[in-house]
Amino acid sequence: MNKKLVVGTSAAVICILVVAIAFICLDYFKKTETGATIYISPQTVRGAIGQHITINISISNVADLYGWQVKLEWNPQVLNFNSVTEGSFLKNHGQTFFSQKFSETGSLVLDCTLIGDVQGISGSGTLATVEFYVKEEGTSQLRLSETFLVDSSENLIPHTVKNGQFTT
Repeated sequence: MNKKLVVGTSAAVICILVVAIAFICLDYFKKTETGATIYISPQTVRGAIGQHITINISISNVADLYGWQVKLEWNPQVLNFNSVTEGSFLKNHGQTFFSQKFSETGSLVLDCTLIGDVQGISGSGTLATVEFYVKEEGTSQLRLSETFLVDSSENLIPHTVKNGQFTT
């Protein structure tokens, strides 16, 4: 009798663990599929020496975005930073503050926030547009790091990042 009780209890515990793990995995994949993503668009860019190329730093599937920060890094031997403009995603919905900090070593830190007591923006769109001059033949990663998304209650918004690449 004792042996049957142990086997039955063990089977029940294993079933409960399997069901719990299944729910955890479902929740993880649901968040991964529907969560916010910051990405370079287009993800693969080609250009020739002497050309200007343009990329967008975009966002998809975000809810209640009030402010953001990204650091874009590239190979300064291949690409020269030319200009950056604020995208329309936040700007079209209220007054914003947009700042940029460029480094000769191949990085650009961008910050943008809505101003005032307003609701954040949900959806997908362009955060910024960056233009480069192709100065040398080669390849450069277009890497996003130090990315932050903040909602209207000043909470961090979880997100994923998709980098890009430039090739001559």
